[in-house]
Amino acid sequence: MKRLVVILLATVLTSLPLSGSDIESVTYTKLVSSISQPDSPVVSGKYVIFTARGDARHAGISFRHENYATIHSLKRIVRRDEFGLPQKDSAGKPLDTVLFYIAQVPPGTEEIQYRMVINGLWTTDPLNTRTAYDRENRMQVSVLPVERYETFRTDHVKNGEVRFTCTAESGKIIRLAGSFNNWDPFMYVLPEIAPGKYEIILPLPRGTWHYAYFEGTTQLPDYTNPDRVYTRDGRVASVVTIN
Repeated sequence: MKRLVVILLATVLTSLPLSGSDIESVTYTKLVSSISQPDSPVVSGKYVIFTARGDARHAGISFRHENYATIHSLKRIVRRDEFGLPQKDSAGKPLDTVLFYIAQVPPGTEEIQYRMVINGLWTTDPLNTRTAYDRENRMQVSVLPVERYETFRTDHVKNGEVRFTCTAESGKIIRLAGSFNNWDPFMYVLPEIAPGKYEIILPLPRGTWHYAYFEGTTQLPDYTNPDRVYTRDGRVASVVTIN
């Protein structure tokens, strides 16, 4: 039985990138191994497992927090025996396959709204009885309550707003400057919201912006943001893009 599970996972994982930044490979493998049949969405920590019946030629899922701009294709689990062949029932019919997609819950989210595309047709999730009417997009959507969590890092908030965060010694004066304010280090001071944690939310227009924090005359990169560039004077600046 253990060998069958290993073969099942190998079949799925060989077709999927495990080095992606969204889901760490060990966590991903554990989540996939928990799938046994099509079912209502399952919340596991910061992740959600969505499934669909395997008799669909293709299934995709699209999320409101992504403005329904992307359709993520569900992957197919094929149950195989110890020889790597598709498993069959007593009548010789191949066992049903399962389509699935694993999504990460966005920080600050209490409810996920989504739609599915099954065989080319938009629909609510047939396996999820919770639905609501999205007035903004004028359509019925599936909804899934999730547990809210926060991460302390620089990130988009909504409508062009960006939450800038900095971790430093408590009691310091941390300032923010960037190409969006002509690098004026005196315009924005980050309030200390908790010991050693500084944060400010600013609305920014569309575009790509370079920025850095300042403690006195010392320039500090944003260590929570891996996107960085070198400025003309050889310093390191962080990068944020508003689409």
